[in-house]
Amino acid sequence: MQKVKRCKHKPSQLGIKEILRAYDISSGISASIIPLVEAEDRGIIVDLKEPHNIASKIIRYDALFSIGLSKEYVDKRELNLFISLRELIQNALDEEESVSGQPQVQFEQDLQGTWIIDKGRGLKLEALRMGESNKDCWMRGYFGEGLKLAASYLTLNHIPVYIFTKDKILKFLVLPKDAQNPGIFVLIGRSKEKVQGTRILLYGYKPDPEFIEKIVRFWNNELENKLIAEVKFSSKDCPKEMPSAIFDFPNLLYIRNMYVGEMSQVAKRKSLLSYDLWWVRLDISRKLMTQTTPQLFFEIAKLLGLSVVARKKFVEKLVETGMLKTRRIGEKLAIEFNPIFSIVEGHLFVYAFPEGMFDTFVDILGLVEKKDFIRRVTSHEEVERAISEGMIPLLLPYEISDRFSSIPSL
Repeated sequence: MQKVKRCKHKPSQLGIKEILRAYDISSGISASIIPLVEAEDRGIIVDLKEPHNIASKIIRYDALFSIGLSKEYVDKRELNLFISLRELIQNALDEEESVSGQPQVQFEQDLQGTWIIDKGRGLKLEALRMGESNKDCWMRGYFGEGLKLAASYLTLNHIPVYIFTKDKILKFLVLPKDAQNPGIFVLIGRSKEKVQGTRILLYGYKPDPEFIEKIVRFWNNELENKLIAEVKFSSKDCPKEMPSAIFDFPNLLYIRNMYVGEMSQVAKRKSLLSYDLWWVRLDISRKLMTQTTPQLFFEIAKLLGLSVVARKKFVEKLVETGMLKTRRIGEKLAIEFNPIFSIVEGHLFVYAFPEGMFDTFVDILGLVEKKDFIRRVTSHEEVERAISEGMIPLLLPYEISDRFSSIPSL
């Protein structure tokens, strides 16, 4: 292994008033700022040695900032490497989109490690304090703690995190290192180069490209040319219209462009299609909890209700899997719909019958001209009765028949 040359910066002599003024730090977090000149007197030992290729970017470090997190708190959030990278990337996407309207960030690797770069507004120190958030309702990182949790997790797992923003450098530290439940601090300093936006460096870490490309929906090559439909709409809690999308590719779930997992793992049932749903919320541990699962299906239903193209592909999948079919009873025609509840596309009908779905049923089945003769039934006796009255029965499971109230009953 190549030996890394390390350089040590001279301790800063700036006091608290000078630091607050120099770094434009608000008085609200001043109590969490510890000037390095006072750190040793407070029993805090800070190692200022840096690898040469980092030290060459730094003028000096001036202070420590306690962000209000501990190892125990980070551990309770059950983060992992994938989630941590996702959190950092989604913050960068939010910044870019808030400034330029386009979610475009740079993800680069060099001899120093991995860089996540945005050209947004830059990062204020206050944003790293727990309990502080400036997130808008439409943003991907709606809890406002993702960046600090992710950087803390990576630091605890020996991946140094440096943030360059404007003319500042911020480095996450664990102090004291040998404590059972150490705190998370940020070392505050001046960088030699002024940057636009924010540049996050994961020092010495280079993930496999295949590992990274799945994190963001529009980075995933598997979904290239698989888009069926993308529709923008708002939610009851947020007026901004944001896109949800459906793909002709199985079993992937994205929320707000960010990969959550395989649908069979996340929703406990596989899906024939893949989805990117904006208005579904994960819990604070970045998971889809059982009590929020219905929201997943309601959002799919909204998307289907707004897109004819999406409904057609959805119904084609129902036909391909035998959930929706026609059959002959003598010389008469009947329709049977038996959703497979262990599949997302079948389980959807437990919660909703999307707007326009009946028209799509009859279109795909080639029964548009006979639509007015179709009647909703739930038993074989009703099937026979409908046929005897010259109608076309649509046989549904009794448990979900109420969802299909837009279809005339017998």
